[in-house]
Amino acid sequence: MMHRKQTCAAVWALLALMLPLLSGCAQMVQERPLEDLSNYVVEPGTQAPAEDGYVERTQYVTLYFISAQGDRLVPVTREVTMHDGMSRAQAALEALTGGPLEGETDAVWPDAGGAVGVRSLELSGGVATVSLPSRYRVLNPETLYAVRLAVAGTLCELPEISYVNVLVGGREEGLDLGATMPVGTLSRLEDLDVQARYARVDDQRQSDTGFTCLTTLYFPTQDGTMLLPMVRSVAYAQASPVDYLYTLLSELGKGTNHELTMQNTPAPMDYIEEMPEIVRPEDGANRAIEIRFSRELLEALESAGLKLDIYLAMLTDTLMGFVPGVEGLQVYLGGERIDGLEAEDTTDGEAVTFSQALITRDAFDGCIGAPATLCAESAQAGKLVRVQCVLPQARQGEPRKALEELISLSGKGYVALPSGLGAQDILAVRVEEENVVVHLSGAFAQALQSLTARQARVAVYAMVNTLTEGRDQQGVIFFFDGEQIGELAGGLNLRGRLLRNPGMVVD
Repeated sequence: MMHRKQTCAAVWALLALMLPLLSGCAQMVQERPLEDLSNYVVEPGTQAPAEDGYVERTQYVTLYFISAQGDRLVPVTREVTMHDGMSRAQAALEALTGGPLEGETDAVWPDAGGAVGVRSLELSGGVATVSLPSRYRVLNPETLYAVRLAVAGTLCELPEISYVNVLVGGREEGLDLGATMPVGTLSRLEDLDVQARYARVDDQRQSDTGFTCLTTLYFPTQDGTMLLPMVRSVAYAQASPVDYLYTLLSELGKGTNHELTMQNTPAPMDYIEEMPEIVRPEDGANRAIEIRFSRELLEALESAGLKLDIYLAMLTDTLMGFVPGVEGLQVYLGGERIDGLEAEDTTDGEAVTFSQALITRDAFDGCIGAPATLCAESAQAGKLVRVQCVLPQARQGEPRKALEELISLSGKGYVALPSGLGAQDILAVRVEEENVVVHLSGAFAQALQSLTARQARVAVYAMVNTLTEGRDQQGVIFFFDGEQIGELAGGLNLRGRLLRNPGMVVD
């Protein structure tokens, strides 16, 4: 009986809900005509840039300071500001060397004789090389070691960096006052106990046995115009600067199979007339690495398509980054000391003079390259393929340089953009918080308009994907002679913001 009453109640409730529909009181669904969106204006949300620029941005990073007792590293999270195209790594280093702020307790940064900031920062393919000012040499060895660990720990917190070299005044300072044990290439820190780490490496120095250490070696790029750093684990027979010298020259002779590097670089040890040594130059003030080559080296370089300046830079950057306590290199060719280079011996056609015949890393400032990824048309219709190239490391973050390189691909067997364009067609580029804003010429717009629907789509997204590769900004906004244009052939709309399209990229 109870079950029948519940059923009746449910039926009456359903009828009560349907009553408005049956009586015509409920609003019925009506068909409406489609809205005409042909004249709808897509706003870009920004202005066409008149010159290259960067919008100031902020980001949180982890900084590693040193404890008040100097025995461990202290991680601190802080918001840093990136301005004028500054990289995240540069902003982090600026904040770190500026010292802790009020409230960042038990964190200190040692006074290095009034030294401010860093001397230089190179970043290439996940390898960062930092040179601290020479005044950091006033610190005792254990404190300087802690500083180098703090720099490496801070930079390795950034996703784009895996390895860090920390030099002082452009050279490897060494772990000890006698400059016999190098620190080598550092990686992400798992142990923040500075005291324990220092003790382990110092015991290794005093044990008079061999050791294995991460080391950064430099090799010429495929076209021989720049250098790329490569990190490998190298075994050293003993803790001796002369042994490091022989070992590194032999390692350079092994070359590398990296696709972006030259495969026929002459092996240094094949052209040595006398065994290299560490000497004191005539003024007796500093130690130098002395290497004596036969003149056959010049023939080997010419055969490989390599200029003497890049070869000397390879030797200098590799050796000065690991052999401790030396100020530079003295290199001889057929018994004649190299005091400088003629224009014909340099990649840029500019003569070089070495101060006091001492070759240092500063002599080849700007020769380091950085791998970069561009996008060009693939063999599969309507798709893109990644193209690896090398840009000067100082310009790797510039979207203008990436676009220039993309334009030049048409002369290297790839199809990315219409032919006939040049650097002059890039009027201005501005990097904003979420977008890269590109101002191109009217000729650029006409070139795109002349393409087929498939070609236009490939060209546009070659630019979009290239400009957003490895960046926080994932959108691109295009202007042409100050205006946005509407549809290209086939209906591709260039108004507003175009997002990165990784689905178009095939392996």
